[in-house]
Amino acid sequence: MAYRKKTLRSMSPTTRKVARLIGELASVEKRLKNLLPEIKLIEHESRALRNAKQINRPKEDEKGDLIWE
Repeated sequence: MAYRKKTLRSMSPTTRKVARLIGELASVEKRLKNLLPEIKLIEHESRALRNAKQINRPKEDEKGDLIWE
C-alpha cells in the first residue's frame, strides 16, 4: 500500500525507510505474481520440447552412424 506524502513526512526517518521497503516489497510481489502464468507456459513448452527430442532421437548402428526411422 502506498503511503501519502503527508503521512511519510510525519514519520521518523527509520520508519519512513521501512514504509518504503514495505511498499517496494508489495510491488515486487505483484510483479512476480503477474509473471507466474508466463513461467508456467515456458516450463510446459520446455517439457514438451524435451519429450519430443527424446522420442525423435535417431538410433545408431554398429559403426556409430545415425539411423533415422
